[in-house]
Amino acid sequence: MNIVFISPIWTDELGVFSSIARRRKSQPPLGILYLSSVARRRNHRVRIIDAEVEKYTMFSLVEEIINGDVDLVGITAPSMIFHKAISFAKALKASGFKKPIMVGGAHANIFRKDAFLDCFDFLFFGESDSSLESFLSVLEHEGSDFSGINGLIYRDGENIIENEPVRPIEDLDAIDFPALDLVRKEKYVMTFAMFKRRSFLPIMASRGCPFKCVFCSEPQTNPTVRFRSAKNVVDEIEKWNKDLEISHYYFLDSNLTLKRGLVEGICNEIKRRKLNITFEGMTRANLIDKEILVLLKSAGLIRLSVGLESADPEILRIIKKEVSPEEMVEAFRLSDKLGIELACTVMLGLPGETRKSVERTIAFVRNTPHIRYANFSIANPHLGTEMYEWALTGKHGIRLLEENMASYRRYGYSPVSVNDLSQKDLVYLQKVGLLKIHCTFRRIVGMVRLIGFFYIVPVIFAVIKEYMSNQKGKNLFHKKL
Repeated sequence: MNIVFISPIWTDELGVFSSIARRRKSQPPLGILYLSSVARRRNHRVRIIDAEVEKYTMFSLVEEIINGDVDLVGITAPSMIFHKAISFAKALKASGFKKPIMVGGAHANIFRKDAFLDCFDFLFFGESDSSLESFLSVLEHEGSDFSGINGLIYRDGENIIENEPVRPIEDLDAIDFPALDLVRKEKYVMTFAMFKRRSFLPIMASRGCPFKCVFCSEPQTNPTVRFRSAKNVVDEIEKWNKDLEISHYYFLDSNLTLKRGLVEGICNEIKRRKLNITFEGMTRANLIDKEILVLLKSAGLIRLSVGLESADPEILRIIKKEVSPEEMVEAFRLSDKLGIELACTVMLGLPGETRKSVERTIAFVRNTPHIRYANFSIANPHLGTEMYEWALTGKHGIRLLEENMASYRRYGYSPVSVNDLSQKDLVYLQKVGLLKIHCTFRRIVGMVRLIGFFYIVPVIFAVIKEYMSNQKGKNLFHKKL
């Protein structure tokens, strides 16, 4: 069979932030790349279309599929762009496409039957590596009995059948490496505030997360943490380094340093094989210290992203972050001292948020010189998170005002109000925060290197224009900036 896996366009509704998101956040769709390996092992011909980086429109993407020799289509999409998966599948059906259309991804994992609309023929939920293999086996034999395939939703006549959930994969080393050779590697470029831009590929050393942050769905959808072996991880790095000549890797693990022995093993294995590579990843501030950072840097770590979320101790307690501002400052200080580029993630509009807590967070980031840059996003209460349940009931002052997740986005719009902060207040304070956080010489230089002068200038002018058009903004600007 000829199988096409598709990742839809996702930046076109971000307004003034679209160009920055496209430049900074585009990365190979790792989930469907793992599934592509499953299909190729069964001797199917597979193509990956990342519609975002390949600059497809809805029309051109539909034309590409209906004019090609395609036997099976798979679409992946998170909640914020699931409406695009729906629109694309409907457009395919309306164009006369008769072959099966599969859908999966984070949104499908949570909503299951509620996401299984008429435009889809099959929906996969959970870790679909083994489910897809069983599914393809049925199609290969021209069968129609899907009852034994866990993690699958399908139709039997007029009835919608939801099979048993698939069990989490225990032995991650047994999974084929993702088919990263299928992507257009030249399209994925990582930029830095301290280092030269470079092509990159994603990698994961683990699956799952043990922590209970209320804004994240992983505690409910993927709480079982499993790890690959250090050898298996570095085998993959070495393969792509030799076969594709890629020397930079982005670890997508929720917490790169969660299992210290694994991190040490990966670093020592990279050094033992004398691989000339660099890498980056995400972690929590209380999971690093000088010893592990020194080892990581010696193996090639050049950037670390740490989740700050808020600098208000009460907000951190409410969202179950379990990391103190003091621990964050120490992590930032150590990383900066060792020459590791540091980024931090910050959110506003969290449960319990007030104007004072937002101002405290802005001041904290602005006055912590070790932070090179920070994304200051508006927290969205996604289904499957504890924050969503709270937003429905008004717990900790957060109130859900927009249930259409197609309108959710982290910049320029808020689906919630919280305590004394309206939707407009949150959007306004985001702009205030972005200006205040980054208006230092070091961060301005870093942002220009990170994003590019011609990308960032229009955004800065647009933000300042709206900011200064608000009389309150003018007063605040003159008094405090």
